[in-house]
Amino acid sequence: MKIKRIGWIFLVALFLCVMLAGTVLAAEVLKGKSVNINKATAEDLVKNVPQMTPEVAKNIVQYRKDNGDFQQKEELLQVKGMNRTLLKKWEKFFELEGIGGKDCTC
Repeated sequence: MKIKRIGWIFLVALFLCVMLAGTVLAAEVLKGKSVNINKATAEDLVKNVPQMTPEVAKNIVQYRKDNGDFQQKEELLQVKGMNRTLLKKWEKFFELEGIGGKDCTC
């Protein structure tokens, strides 16, 4: 009898954890505007990319000035303060326009 009760408590707790996780994931939907990472100013990045910090935005612009236009979004991983988690989070807000034209992802 005690084992069945513990089993039910475990199932209820598991169900609540799954429900809470779904709520947290739903809250993580980010809204913003797309920006061309080869043209955007630091202010554009902060204003349009959700949760972009001024420091990372300045580093993106400085990296572009020092190294030329970004050829691939993954090149952002070379920017100080950027990492794979942030790139994945922000990637949909980054447009890559430049040498190859609007649709270039070269």
